[in-house]
Amino acid sequence: MVNSLSNKKSNFLIFLCWAAYTAAYVARLNYNASMVEILSQLGTTKEAAGTVSSFFFFAYGAGQLVNGLLSKRYNTKFSVTIALVASCIINFSMTFCNGIDAMKYLWLLNGIFQSILWSSLIKTLSDNLADNKLSRAVMVMSTTVASGTFAAYGLAALFSALKMNWTSIFYVASAVVGVVAVLWFFGMSTIQKSKNEVKETEKQSNKKLSLTPMFVFGVVVILISAVTNGFIKDGVTTWVPSILKEEFGVPASLSIIVTLLLPVLSIFGASLVKILHKKQKDENALNGIFYFASMILIGLIILTLNLKSAPLTLILFGGIACLMAAVNNVITSVVPLYSRDKIDSGLSAGLLNTFCYVGSTLATSLLGKIADTKGWNDVFICLLIFTVVSFAVCCFSMILKRSRTTAP
Repeated sequence: MVNSLSNKKSNFLIFLCWAAYTAAYVARLNYNASMVEILSQLGTTKEAAGTVSSFFFFAYGAGQLVNGLLSKRYNTKFSVTIALVASCIINFSMTFCNGIDAMKYLWLLNGIFQSILWSSLIKTLSDNLADNKLSRAVMVMSTTVASGTFAAYGLAALFSALKMNWTSIFYVASAVVGVVAVLWFFGMSTIQKSKNEVKETEKQSNKKLSLTPMFVFGVVVILISAVTNGFIKDGVTTWVPSILKEEFGVPASLSIIVTLLLPVLSIFGASLVKILHKKQKDENALNGIFYFASMILIGLIILTLNLKSAPLTLILFGGIACLMAAVNNVITSVVPLYSRDKIDSGLSAGLLNTFCYVGSTLATSLLGKIADTKGWNDVFICLLIFTVVSFAVCCFSMILKRSRTTAP
């Protein structure tokens, strides 16, 4: 039984978690958002520029697993503050870089410290919110991606239009996470004073994990879905500005502005999850539905790319962004929070997010290499292959589960 907060304090806590992760997104996606300008001003290849994001994703993904395991021991007032302050310093340090080599190691550190955040935030929500607040928390936290991405890409577009140096966005991101770090520290001090904390041993005693073959298979399926989700979600977000510029001749600043609209559509994806989860409690079945729709949209992009229709391609990208946000919401929020009576939410959030970022790590470097050597059409074929595999695995999971349920 969770020793939950009052309604007012619960809403304040949800806001604090939202602010922390939104700020973190600004301080991680600012590099991707400025990649077009960085490519131009530093004169590097797409593959080399993509390695900076890959270094971040690798560190973030590996760190998610470590911090997921350790999060139950964290006082999140301090762990989240440390992560945000470190990201503030690293973003400021990026402004002194003159080449990719220095950037990738700084962004590696950024990934290490930011990997503390998600499992810590989900743990904080799980430990403090009543059951009737979980749906609200899932919905609000789902908007962090859209809010952070919109801010990062919006600022990058503004600075590009004003012909400002690419370093400008790193100064702003540094300031944002610094301010939120202070807000988090003092806000959590207030929260912790108003709550009698539950001992970890008492919470763990209510969580009994049954490692049946079906449960293990279900976990494997959702981990495969997580890899594909990271691959498609961050692959599309990272490379859409370059695709719009190279395939359709869209100016760099405008391509970034158009791209930032994609994550806004992710809010609709989260709303879709909220509606469908009431009717379909099987998370793998939900993901199967979303991957089937994504498979169709990616196929349409491949078929229509030669038409050179930027509006049509952008609409299809928007649909993919919405669907991948839905899958991500299922994997990183719905599963950890709604399974908190079976397994520690911080652990499950960290583990699942790790596999999402395995996909993200593959996407930024692999897709950049394919784009350099083969072209964008082959990039979409690669995305389609990942989607088909995940859809097939989710279907197999549903069939197996149904056959076991109906067996005499």
